[in-house]
Amino acid sequence: MNARERILKAINHEEPDRVPLFCQVIMPGFQRELLNYWGDSFTRERKFKLSYRDYNLEYKLGFDISGWGFNSFPIFIPINHMREHPLPKLPDDNKYVDLNGRIFLKQKREGWVDAYYLGNYIDTEEKADYFHETYFAVEWEEAPDFASKINKRLRKFPTDEFVPCCELEPILEPLWEGLGLGLLIKLIRKKRNKIEHYINLRAKKLIRAAKLNAETDFDIFFIMDDSALKNTTMINPKYHRELIIPAYKKAVQILRKAGKHVCFHSDGFTEPYFEGVIQAGFSAVESLEPMAGMDLKHLKEEYGDKLCLIGNIDVSQLLPYGTKDDVVKAVKKCIHDAGKGGGYMLSACTDITNSCKLENVLTMISATKKYGEYPIKL
Repeated sequence: MNARERILKAINHEEPDRVPLFCQVIMPGFQRELLNYWGDSFTRERKFKLSYRDYNLEYKLGFDISGWGFNSFPIFIPINHMREHPLPKLPDDNKYVDLNGRIFLKQKREGWVDAYYLGNYIDTEEKADYFHETYFAVEWEEAPDFASKINKRLRKFPTDEFVPCCELEPILEPLWEGLGLGLLIKLIRKKRNKIEHYINLRAKKLIRAAKLNAETDFDIFFIMDDSALKNTTMINPKYHRELIIPAYKKAVQILRKAGKHVCFHSDGFTEPYFEGVIQAGFSAVESLEPMAGMDLKHLKEEYGDKLCLIGNIDVSQLLPYGTKDDVVKAVKKCIHDAGKGGGYMLSACTDITNSCKLENVLTMISATKKYGEYPIKL
């Protein structure tokens, strides 16, 4: 069974030949360690590069699918509009403000420039109104021949050997990061109409992007919307169902009608959101962070017939500090708790971070292939 068949079987709650292996992304420090480990035996193959995203490391490691790294940009703000309404500039040239009102720090490492979220620039309702009316209530332009250009690239990519996914822009994460949680919650409680307006503007953009992406040959899409903490959610699940889920439902249904699958990602304790995620029509949920309180056995029993579950291997303690025996034990438990009947992909619950032990990641992959064969015998 090839990777694409394996993934589609699992996401459709059928048993493939083995439990699939999912990877968010591999951080630069771990990439360097991996390349040193492989040495001259590693050769990058052009066919495993999709535009700016290179999947060679994930493929050689033995993963079947990666959900991170390929962002589609089917619509954009007209250049003239941005010239007339430039984003605020900060005193520090290494910091910048984006369209959502988020402050980022640019850091250059070995020729690469990364940007890290620092905090919210928007701290008043007036600033929030300005950003949404100036950068979201505009007529976004469509990238010409978007789907045909994407599909041309995909035809050169061996999607039967490795499954790349496409990211769609989330709603809640950039909203709370731009406004800050304090202002967001204040508006939800005291000025519901205003926050609904902000969300509707963002939903309009997401729905338009979904329509364009529905014409591409991607099988699986991800909405990465970090909106939970350890053992709790960032906003009341009731607000999430009432405000965020209706927008997601419209976008997800467009893609589902085109035969696509859409997966929801958030770190943290996300179970209280699951009712809404199911209502919206998501096919899968990813991360399932065990140290945040996500019990895989319970999740399988409660939601396993409605959602494909992805993740649950701990990255905060197990992969950086555990032994190989610890990793094997954790892999076997995940497969035992969620593998039977399909509907599960094993994965580290976040990126493969720079602190992860190489031997532990290799053990996670090899143990999954050894113990994850169907029928599950654990």
